Amino acid sequence: MTTQIDNFTITETSDKVVVDYAKTAKDKFDTIFTLTLGLAISVATFLLLRQGIKSTSYIVIIAGLIFAFQAVIQTFSGLSRLFQPTRNLLVIDKTTKTLVSRHSPFASKTFSLDEIQTLVVSGQNEKISVGDGQKMTRTYCTIKAKLKEKTDEKLFTINTNRFFRPSIKQLETELYSKAKRLTNEINIHLKSKYQWTGYNEN
Repeated sequence: MTTQIDNFTITETSDKVVVDYAKTAKDKFDTIFTLTLGLAISVATFLLLRQGIKSTSYIVIIAGLIFAFQAVIQTFSGLSRLFQPTRNLLVIDKTTKTLVSRHSPFASKTFSLDEIQTLVVSGQNEKISVGDGQKMTRTYCTIKAKLKEKTDEKLFTINTNRFFRPSIKQLETELYSKAKRLTNEINIHLKSKYQWTGYNEN
């Protein structure tokens, strides 16, 4: 049996449940934008540091180091998006009663279904600097599994499919609706509690 929730596909067989993810045009745009922003900040960093060293200006050098930190963050974020797994993103093995979560092409985590106490859904309105004091807001949801030893393990990041932002409330409602449908479908097999923590500004 297959269930489609926007760009998530949940396939159930006799022995397992598999969640796959199809990248949208918005996902690809975000990846390119983040990598381009990281490259632009890297160039600005190089120019600032070169100028600071030439003029022995510690203020310019410090500004260059701050830019370097931002360049690393944006580049890492872009690369993580580029190599984000799409197949077997989440696998619930009915035979072994385990859940396998893939976070990268080379890394995954396995939990016993008995360990999972609650699925926690939270929204983020993340402010991203794009230069000259300008900021963009990236709105998305995350689904985490809260384990019985009180640790949280991220399972999914749910991005909006929109290139242009409607009202923030409309966008938040759409993302929450998708996250809730996905969580409820997974919870049929996990039988865990459900918790919504709202949207956070960061």
